[in-house]
This record gives sequence, structure tokens and C-alpha cells, in this order.
Amino acid sequence: MTQFHAGNCPSCHNGRLFLFRESDTGDVYGHCEECEQGYRSPGDIESNSGFLTLLNDSDAEWATEDEISRTVWANYQLFET
Repeated sequence: MTQFHAGNCPSCHNGRLFLFRESDTGDVYGHCEECEQGYRSPGDIESNSGFLTLLNDSDAEWATEDEISRTVWANYQLFET
């Protein structure tokens, strides 16, 4: 399965922001692989206003290209891994 990320995390500058889909809501968000910060929109990345994903009880799965295409992430520069 192809995984998508939105570049490096603005908080820790070490991890990539992988795109996940929350199982409960269907929302797609960027999740840092290193510091566990989450960003619900590209605007949140720009303003560095994320949330700690460990405090979110929802399960999440890798976001698919189709799911991403229907969200605010559709026009943001993404990378495939």
C-alpha cells in the first residue's frame, strides 16, 4: 500500500507527517512519526498548531489516495513512500 506524507514535522523537524484517516470520523490528518504531533490541515502545519495524537482515543489507518483527494490535503504537496 502506498503511504503519503506531507514533508517534515514543523515541531520536531525530524519526522515525516504521514497522512492517516481517523476511523471514527473519517478525517484525514498529518501524523509525525517521531514526536506524535498531529495536524488536521495544511494551515495547521503552516502555523505549527498541532495536537498530541497520543491523547486522541480514535483508531487510525493509512489514508488512501482517494480519501486524501476529498479533503483539504488534496491540493497540498504530498510525497509517496
